[in-house]
Order: sequence, then C-alpha cells, then structure tokens
Amino acid sequence: MIQTRDLTKFYGHTRGIEGLSLNVDSGEFFGFIGPNGAGKSTTIRTLLGLLRPTRGRATVFGLDSVTDGIAIRRRLGYVPAEVGFYNGMTGGSILRLASRIHGVSALRGNEIANQLNLDLTRKADELSTGNRKKLAIVLALQHHPELVVLDEPTTGLDPLIQGVLFELLREENEQGATVFFS
Repeated sequence: MIQTRDLTKFYGHTRGIEGLSLNVDSGEFFGFIGPNGAGKSTTIRTLLGLLRPTRGRATVFGLDSVTDGIAIRRRLGYVPAEVGFYNGMTGGSILRLASRIHGVSALRGNEIANQLNLDLTRKADELSTGNRKKLAIVLALQHHPELVVLDEPTTGLDPLIQGVLFELLREENEQGATVFFS
C-alpha cells in the first residue's frame, strides 16, 4: 500500500527526512511516531505528492508520489496537522461540496459529525481548533477511503472525542481501510 525507499527531503540545508525506508501493507493500522521535528509531517506530505523528495522514492497504491499525486489523493482521506477551510462556508456546505466531489451522499458525513458532536451549521472559520479538526475528520472519513492518513489528528480534541475518533478508525480498518496515523 505504502512504500518508501531512501526517502529524503531537505529544505535548503535543513533536513526534513533522510533515508526513510518503510512498508505499510494494505489493511494495516500503522502508527508513525517520533519526536517533534523528526519529519513525520514532511513524510506524509511527500507521500501525498504535496512535496517533492530531494532523493529516494515513495509509492502509494503502487503509484509514484511525484507523478501520480492527484490519483493518490483521490483514493484517500487526509487529516492534516493544521486544518484550514474556506472562510464564510458552514461545515455543512463544506461537507456537501466534498460529498459531491467524491460522488457520495452527505449522509455518512452527517452521521460522523453527530458522533463527534460537531455543529455543521456554524461557519468553519468561526470554529475552535478542536471543531475544525472534527470537520477535517468528517471530510476524511465520509467517503470510506481505501487509505486514511492522519497527521496528529487528536490535537485539540478532548479525551472523549479522541475515543470516538479511535472507534471510527477501528471501524474503517475493519472494513478494509488502511490507517496511517502520526
């Protein structure tokens, strides 16, 4: 599902990641851990084709992260470490837009929002950090992706909601989704 070989990313002279080789098999629940500054977010953004590696190679679904980033991103759900949305749009409007893009009903997204106690009538730019994170989780899971990539998804979530998140991820994994969790 995910494979890297000698994956390296430098920002000028500053190391992002260096020489990372890993394999994540389909159906795994993979915890990608390390201290702050270890390169977890850089690795994720490189896997998704949002950054180009300095050296090495990464594939997701057997697709090259540099040349096939769009095709990779179509097949997954992603929760970034820092979440941002269009100003002025409600969570419900954003959910309906994402549902249309993925060709699915917004019903599943509404169910997840209810489980997370997220008010979709509020404008996204008025939401707290935790509620913006909840909206990102809804958008990442609402279309039952093959791969769920989460970069520090519990930031801003209270312990009860973290438990709901882990249960949602277990359910997705039991239905065959691979989970890559930083």
